[in-house]
Amino acid sequence: MEISKELQESINRQLDKQKWYDGLRQEAETLNQESRQELLDLVNSTLLEENCPTINEYQIKFYPQYIGNTGIGMPLDKGLTEIIYNYYYPPAPDGEYAHFTDLIPLESILSNKKIRLTSTIKRKAHMEFKLFYDDHDIEGFKRPDDGATKDELLMKDLFYLSLTENKEPAIDIRRGMWDYFGKQGSGVKLIFDISTIHTDFRKVYYPEAPFSQDKQLVRKLMERIYAAFSKPFVFNSISKFGSFYIHAAFYDECETRYLIKRLSDDYPFPFIIHYQDTIPYIELDFVSIWGSFIPIQVQPGVNCDRNEVQRIVDASGLSVEVLPNATSF
Repeated sequence: MEISKELQESINRQLDKQKWYDGLRQEAETLNQESRQELLDLVNSTLLEENCPTINEYQIKFYPQYIGNTGIGMPLDKGLTEIIYNYYYPPAPDGEYAHFTDLIPLESILSNKKIRLTSTIKRKAHMEFKLFYDDHDIEGFKRPDDGATKDELLMKDLFYLSLTENKEPAIDIRRGMWDYFGKQGSGVKLIFDISTIHTDFRKVYYPEAPFSQDKQLVRKLMERIYAAFSKPFVFNSISKFGSFYIHAAFYDECETRYLIKRLSDDYPFPFIIHYQDTIPYIELDFVSIWGSFIPIQVQPGVNCDRNEVQRIVDASGLSVEVLPNATSF
């Protein structure tokens, strides 16, 4: 049977592509034998420059089309990724944190003894998630996938509770917390005593914010690796990075986030997904294997009925102190 010209051209293109890739693969094998120590020294010198721990030769390698840690080990070695994760988003310490909300959510939280973690898709219009990938020229999250972009699909699977440091009342007013999140003084500031070992309880990073250190680790690694070896730097397990990298316009919030990812490699996901309108959310008990979130105080806003807050607290049966109203929003 005679092969058509079009089919033969297609076969030839596939053979040429395979030959090209085989050449890249052989080049990568040679580089791993001859230049891996040079690569390791470059990476570790950059890590040390940014006061980070270092890695060993088994935690980064040359691949046919890039350099990174995407296929090392079973289970996958994420040592370098964890260093970068901790660099940008330090784990939050146990202690007191505040959550600003209004009376209806307050009553739900206290009566059900659960906190709600909402999908980050709710924040898509607020320049969230994609900023980290845009700032570092990481393109994969923009690709269409099943009727949406990958970033939108990932955001639906990332659930967070927004918290802030428990500051003095005057600081809350200056930072605009009552205005933005306390319903212009008609809501409340609910204070939790939090204790957890959950790996995704972390401080948010605001690039280019007035108080933020300029963190350039990923940019330095990308530029230096490419300059030395003409290959891009790619690292694994970065789908949570965008959830903690927030535009500098919101830096006054001093936000800390408790994040749970569906289909995470680091922990199970034994939650029922609920919906409010079209936004997914999950619920977490005050005390569970995920940690303890003990409400200890609630402060009504300047325009909030303190007696109504006291009624909600009394009905819950919890020992939560109702503070005097805030003086302004």
